[in-house]
Amino acid sequence: MWWTCGDAKKYWTKIHMWLEKMTKNHIDLKPEIFLLGILPEIYSKDLKYLIVNVLTAARIVFAKNWTSEKIPSQEENIKKILECLINRFCLSACRGLPAPKKEKKVIDEKEMLEILSHVPKKDFERVCMEYGFTDFRGLLKKLKQMKKKEVEAIKILKPLEDVSAKADSTAIFDCILELRDANVKMTWLKVTVFLFIVTEMKVEAIHSECYLLLTDEPLQFLSDLKPMKVNERQTAVLEVRLSKKVSNFVWKLNGKELKRDEKYEIITSEDGLTHTLKIKDARLSDMGKVSFEGGGLLTETELFIQSKRYVYFFKKKNLQITDMRGIQIVKQGAVHKLIIDKMGEEYEGKYTFRAKGAESEATVSIADPPFIDPSFLEASAAHPITVKAGQTALIKVPFKAKPLPKVTWFKDGIEVTEEERVILERSHDQAMLTITKCVREDTGSIMLRLKSDCGSATAQLFLNVIDKPKPPQGKVEFLETSGKCIKMKWKAPKDNGGKQVTHFIIERRIVGKKSWIKIGEIESKHTTFATDKVEEGKAYQFRILAVNSEGASEPLETEEVFAGNPIASQPQVTDVSKEAITITWNPPANDGGSPVTGYIVERRKKGSNLWVPISKEPIQDTKCTVDGLLEGAEYEFHVIAVNRAGPGVPSSASSSVVAKDPIKPPGQVKGLHVADSSQSSISLAWQEPEEGDPPSGYILEMRPEGTKEWSKCTKIPISGKSYTVGGLQERQKYFFRIRAVNEAGVGEPIELKEGVLAMPPPGKTYPIQPSYNHALTAGMLTPLQKGSPPPNVVWQKDGVPTKGRESITKGKHHSQFLIHSTKRIDSGLYRIVLSNDYGETHYDIHVRVTDFPRPPTNLNLYEEVPNTVTLKWDHSPDVKEDDNAHYVILKRDTSTATWFTAEERVYNNKYTVTGLLPGRKYFFRVIARNDIGDSDPLDSKDSWHIDKDIDLFHAKMKEYPERDWSHAPHFIMRLKNHLVCRGHDCTMSCAFLGNPRPTVTLYKGEVNITAHSKFWYNSTSGVCTLMIPTCTAKDSGEYSILIENALGEEKCSCTLTVYGKEPVCCSN
Repeated sequence: MWWTCGDAKKYWTKIHMWLEKMTKNHIDLKPEIFLLGILPEIYSKDLKYLIVNVLTAARIVFAKNWTSEKIPSQEENIKKILECLINRFCLSACRGLPAPKKEKKVIDEKEMLEILSHVPKKDFERVCMEYGFTDFRGLLKKLKQMKKKEVEAIKILKPLEDVSAKADSTAIFDCILELRDANVKMTWLKVTVFLFIVTEMKVEAIHSECYLLLTDEPLQFLSDLKPMKVNERQTAVLEVRLSKKVSNFVWKLNGKELKRDEKYEIITSEDGLTHTLKIKDARLSDMGKVSFEGGGLLTETELFIQSKRYVYFFKKKNLQITDMRGIQIVKQGAVHKLIIDKMGEEYEGKYTFRAKGAESEATVSIADPPFIDPSFLEASAAHPITVKAGQTALIKVPFKAKPLPKVTWFKDGIEVTEEERVILERSHDQAMLTITKCVREDTGSIMLRLKSDCGSATAQLFLNVIDKPKPPQGKVEFLETSGKCIKMKWKAPKDNGGKQVTHFIIERRIVGKKSWIKIGEIESKHTTFATDKVEEGKAYQFRILAVNSEGASEPLETEEVFAGNPIASQPQVTDVSKEAITITWNPPANDGGSPVTGYIVERRKKGSNLWVPISKEPIQDTKCTVDGLLEGAEYEFHVIAVNRAGPGVPSSASSSVVAKDPIKPPGQVKGLHVADSSQSSISLAWQEPEEGDPPSGYILEMRPEGTKEWSKCTKIPISGKSYTVGGLQERQKYFFRIRAVNEAGVGEPIELKEGVLAMPPPGKTYPIQPSYNHALTAGMLTPLQKGSPPPNVVWQKDGVPTKGRESITKGKHHSQFLIHSTKRIDSGLYRIVLSNDYGETHYDIHVRVTDFPRPPTNLNLYEEVPNTVTLKWDHSPDVKEDDNAHYVILKRDTSTATWFTAEERVYNNKYTVTGLLPGRKYFFRVIARNDIGDSDPLDSKDSWHIDKDIDLFHAKMKEYPERDWSHAPHFIMRLKNHLVCRGHDCTMSCAFLGNPRPTVTLYKGEVNITAHSKFWYNSTSGVCTLMIPTCTAKDSGEYSILIENALGEEKCSCTLTVYGKEPVCCSN
């Protein structure tokens, strides 16, 4: 039979499982019975089509049964399925044999692609062969491109989104598409089931049962708010309970939403149903309507606050005040007021308010704001204060004020501070500013500001210091220099000295002479002058003086000028050093009919009339380097052209030049920082530039925040390395920059990174001692601090904010930094940073954590002296950092396991061991030691062998009588006094003779220190050496050495002085 094959059994199993799933019952149905009625008709059918028909029939049967009123039994369901299958396959069988195949018509490539689009991929090749297409790969490629275009024909603009809906409501899903073809078929699915539009429904008498689970339970109050009455300063508790959780809810008091803070505590229970509001320290202002709103529900109630009654009264001079004339006592809730209608002197004094055993005091006094008489202000504006240079300017401004105000003087907007020439004074009724030895630069606008708690007042004045005018400006320009006339032009003085310039005086002298001759005067409105009192071929020099009522200014001198055309041009200086000066010039325009054969260059010191040639022979070039000059001397040069007729007329002299190395402009100023600040001033400090030549002064500029224009803080460069800028606006931020200046020019500016507020800085920390802690102990730093307002405290270690194992405790005036179980990594530079709105400061503390020293490394052995061995190793890191640390040298013979001390105190990383026995092998060990203990040992890797002594030859010596060399000990070199810096080693030495060998005893004062562990001494071959390591102030005093034997004794002494401050230490 056909159904006995593997495929048939497999398909039947699928049908059987599906039937059981649809009926939700077990179906015991064999395939023979199921296919009995349809076997003849489906013998030649394909099994795949059979499965499709069975499934379709089953769906139809169950769809009908689902809407019926009666639930059919398992047998009825199976029966209906079988009838449907039999009818369908019988109908198919009655149709007869298929008609003969028609001839296929020839199709083109486009139609072929349309056919392939509906064929499974595995049948592509077969279908192409049936229709006579052999380019299978080409069709497949075009088919992929066609499908890609079809995919791009639909674009989803808005995808489906999740939708939530209540029971018995409508849920709407929407999706926005961009369609190229409006006839595209669209399908909706629920999970994997297709959804269809029901247009026709048949109702049958069947029924179905289901369970209804209500998920949208209505929200309601299980307990709402109740009216509440509490006493003043007690806690009011209000509570509400809901039937289910709500995510958003609001508590309100008198319509104002409440937020969780120190006064209002909002609590929600763990199940989210109970909500509690606590109003702490209830006041009368908290009385009103309290409401709770959540989930669309609202409940509200009234909160009543009962005030406590207490007795209160005001007192003045220990006498109780009642309502009296001129005084009112007003109570508004918790606020009590004492009102004085018309304040007079009789009401001045101390007032006391007492209630419930507590009291508060205040003092009332009459205060007048600062007042300056308007008539004085008008007179000051109309008549400026005028003084002559060198005299004293005394400015007095009367005022009235109570209490006395703060007095501040300003000049040109900058605050005036007291200095050598400026004196500031104030009395009860006037402010006085005194400026001694006035100079022209003191001229300017003077402002006085009086300020108190009651108000402020200002006075504007003008100080005019008159003096001689400044010299005329710029370089004199010669308009004509002929043999008969010289005409010149200049500029008027920049400063007339406070008085009008009346005229100019012009003087002249012949080059080489010292006396000046007045050749004319000219009114101040003219700045040109011409003179014909000249001789052709001579060189002249002119000077011009400006004159006002106070006298003549300093002269403006011109360069040398020739009357007529000079032979050679004026030499120009091109290079200057302390050893040589290089000059250049141009050949003469007229050679006199004979070519120029050379030039004679002459020099002279400025002010001298003696010209000295620089060479014996004429110079052929138009450039010359003059050497052999005196450093710092000022020289002038001129050039004489030479031809066959002889030397010509000398050229005009060059500009004077000093023989010194050229000056470079200064570099950038270093270390610009804020040293101090107040409400109206900021103090800055800086360091000299490291590059360029030393500056002669500094130009300090500033600008307020919000402006881009820089203004100079002083009219002349600042000579020092600090400056205080006054007259600033309180709490205003200012930016500063500074440049160094010298004769060569101005250096690059450097600007403060951040702006500075005109405010007092926080107080600095009091110095504390750095702590030295042992391992596994706690290290604590507790610096004192001050500042107003209280500063923020930040601890840093090596420039980075600390975080980790430390515990920081902040007090009102101190900050404690505590580390439990310190480790080596806790060593470093600790910094406490204090900052508030007025500035920032810091204090550094060096902390070193000590422990057992780490061992030295890299031990090497070598021989420098026969029968000795020299040890050299790398230092332990802890020996360098610890003054009390040292090394211990041990040795061991290879024949024994015991180590012996070769040297107990070695402070260097090199030591030579002596006293070794020839023919033996030794091992050596180095240990680092400090006050805590010893490090791990560093042993030599290989043993060291000491060679045996070479046998010396023996000679028979002639016997002679031996002389007695015994004598009492005496010093051949005595001890010397020593002056040692604290922390350094001190070594004392002396030499002596004695036979028999004397014994040595060391003393400090009267105390025997021979066996003292701190001191190290050695006495061999008549030389005694005493070494005191790491001297401190306690080691200062008198040291003595006593030598003695059986024949006598002798003693010598010296003094040790230790200088230098003790180190700053910090205890735990």
